[in-house]
Amino acid sequence: MKIKIILGLVFLSGCVSTADIASMAKGMYNIPSSGTSQFDGTKHIRVSKMSCNRIEFELYQDTDKSNKGIVLLKAGSDSIVNIGDGQSLHIRLDDGVQSFKASSTITEHETDSSRYGVSRSFSSKTYILPESFVRKVAASKIFLAKIHFLNNSYIEGQCSTMTFEEAQELSKDKGVKVTQEHLNISNSLVAMTGFRQFVIMMDSTEW
Repeated sequence: MKIKIILGLVFLSGCVSTADIASMAKGMYNIPSSGTSQFDGTKHIRVSKMSCNRIEFELYQDTDKSNKGIVLLKAGSDSIVNIGDGQSLHIRLDDGVQSFKASSTITEHETDSSRYGVSRSFSSKTYILPESFVRKVAASKIFLAKIHFLNNSYIEGQCSTMTFEEAQELSKDKGVKVTQEHLNISNSLVAMTGFRQFVIMMDSTEW
């Protein structure tokens, strides 16, 4: 999947400047936001549109959750489907797999038209993660995810960044030349980058 993104960037760069492509990508994936409540001074941080193939993530933390050492992770699919009960989210990192149970049995369904200008369905559940695990994801080299559905099917995605050598190896038989700029843009789109961005936000926020 990631090599398809890189190849698309290579061909697109023949029509649009790399700077323009990077600007477009920045507004589509791993979008940070933060704010402070005028009501009680509660602060919050969020990174949304974190892409992992067909899986999408959103991370959220506020003052209360920071004090408790937890982060909310919204995880879901780009289709209308019911996410499974029990441990339905599985994340593989460098040292193995960890599974998580959603905080609610109900799958949320929503429509989002902000990314491509057309309606897009999204089904998700929210999971409570230890802050330490979010930091562990951000520090890992391997990051894979899998979500199980109630209909006994699943989706999975490769969420980690690529090295220049890996990109060259995957594209060498495609007849295209991958540059470091192409790779940098591609890596900015994946969920791993969103997790790393969220950790920076946690560390820079004065709760």
